[in-house]
Amino acid sequence: MITSRRLNLLSATLLIAVVFILMSRTQANARRRHHHHTRAHATRSITPTATPTPVLRPVLLITGGVGVVETPTGKSLAVLDSAEIYDTISGYFYPISPMTAHRDHDTAALLPDGRVLIAGGIDTVLTPLLSFPAPSMPWILASTEIFDPLKGRFSPAAPMTSGRDELTATAMHDGEVLVVGGGTNSAELYDPARNRFVQTAPMAEDLYGQTATLLQNGMVLIAGGGSKTAELYDPLNATFSTAADMSQNRIYHTATLLFDGEVLIAGGSSEARSVPLNTTEFYDPASATFKPGPPMKKGRAGHTATLLSNGKVLIAGGRNDNTTEIYDPHTRSFAFTDNMSVSRYGHTATLLPDGQVLIAGGWDNDGNPIASTEIYDPGTGELRDGGTMTQARAGLSTTLIWVRWPIKWLEPTPTATATATESAMPSATASETAAPTARAIPSAAAPQG
Repeated sequence: MITSRRLNLLSATLLIAVVFILMSRTQANARRRHHHHTRAHATRSITPTATPTPVLRPVLLITGGVGVVETPTGKSLAVLDSAEIYDTISGYFYPISPMTAHRDHDTAALLPDGRVLIAGGIDTVLTPLLSFPAPSMPWILASTEIFDPLKGRFSPAAPMTSGRDELTATAMHDGEVLVVGGGTNSAELYDPARNRFVQTAPMAEDLYGQTATLLQNGMVLIAGGGSKTAELYDPLNATFSTAADMSQNRIYHTATLLFDGEVLIAGGSSEARSVPLNTTEFYDPASATFKPGPPMKKGRAGHTATLLSNGKVLIAGGRNDNTTEIYDPHTRSFAFTDNMSVSRYGHTATLLPDGQVLIAGGWDNDGNPIASTEIYDPGTGELRDGGTMTQARAGLSTTLIWVRWPIKWLEPTPTATATATESAMPSATASETAAPTARAIPSAAAPQG
């Protein structure tokens, strides 16, 4: 039999074991609460120092043109080598490293890898000519360069086989770039993988101020350029063939590929510095013919035509003209929309990712380069102040590109747009942001004839 003494001893042992188990659980819970508190505290302390993840951001690359610079004898027009970008998100303009050459009347083409080819142009401010300059003139450039958005710099690329002024560069479906015109009938292809230009078969005529439009079938329509002729470039055999003639001679006109595959040809002049035309016509790739289009509200040359996201076309400016109008493909008619704040020709009008259009630079009525920009909103049909570029520019080039943001290679001081918030940096002049990098080049008149 178990005695009462043994029972008392067993009870005491069980009681001690229960107390020990309860104390162990209490200590474990305390340790868990302490560990959880420490982790939460550590997380809160390191969050503010986390490195932001780079994102792709759309910006507008703005290059060259003619601007006003300081010289020993005062201010003077000069061909620029300066460049800048417009941030489509914040609305700021930032100066960037200059090009490798001073360029006006050049062209730019976006390459498949995101780089930009800048080609040709002139490096001298020319007195207005009665005839077109030949490609052998010393101020007409055969040089090209590449802008790399990863490095934020321009570097020399292979030269073209011929100097070209008022040329066109068309990015093809296979990644190569077709370069035509500029005072010559020659054409060439740029291969970005090999960094070289190769001549194609020639065109039928010397062209200057022509348009080049990549069609939906992969061919390129070359129209006008001092005549009413049109040609088609076939990338399969790298040759040109004669297309139907337009209704009249055109130079400094526009050509816009519409959603239905047709090309809207608008305005221009029958010859350089003649009366601007208000006529339009359509090129139909299916029938390979031109057919008459509705008249614009005003005659225009040196204007811009921008295809909007809704399929309509914004026509803006022209010599001594601050008006804009819209072509509606459903009604096949033109209608005036809002007026720009200043007359512009030799400007650019670029469709932004949000569907708005940035109109930049150009010449005013007095022959002065313009630094201001304007934004057209298709939703309201109104224009508003788009801010001021870091440098007044006419004959500039603009290309929409994508960069990794934040960018490390930007200059420290941007210029703000008029639509920036009150806390944003106020708008600054070019002299307050970065000194113009262009050198003044004496004006030169090309020989007549």
